[in-house]
Amino acid sequence: MTIIAIANRLGGNEILGRVIRSEADLMQLIEQGVPKATIRYLADSLGIEPKELVEYLPVTPRNLQRYQDSDRLSDIVSDHIVALAELFEHGEDALGKAYFRDWLHGSILSLGNRRPVEFLKTHKGIGIVDRELGRIEHGIFA
Repeated sequence: MTIIAIANRLGGNEILGRVIRSEADLMQLIEQGVPKATIRYLADSLGIEPKELVEYLPVTPRNLQRYQDSDRLSDIVSDHIVALAELFEHGEDALGKAYFRDWLHGSILSLGNRRPVEFLKTHKGIGIVDRELGRIEHGIFA
């Protein structure tokens, strides 16, 4: 998983309006806010509806309706979107796109028989799901 792959998952130069080549660039993007259009692009990259992705974000759908696609989101929402992009990139690398999408919605024993999507509303939860993907990559399933 590279910074460039994460930036491309967020819409690349065209959507982000800038080149992202390093962690520092990504951090600056978060601080300045990602464009609202990033939500649709990220959802499309995983093959889900934008409204499903919005369920995982720390913002209400009603609040998002007030934004134009080019408007920048808050640093808190932007940070969460970038964390999800990193997770989605890791998940597809580890499991493949279709299987990862199915895995997110399946009950996982090591997550207390909960679905990984239930963890995506917080950074802590995203980290838990990411570590579970790491375990799968290393053949640890329990």
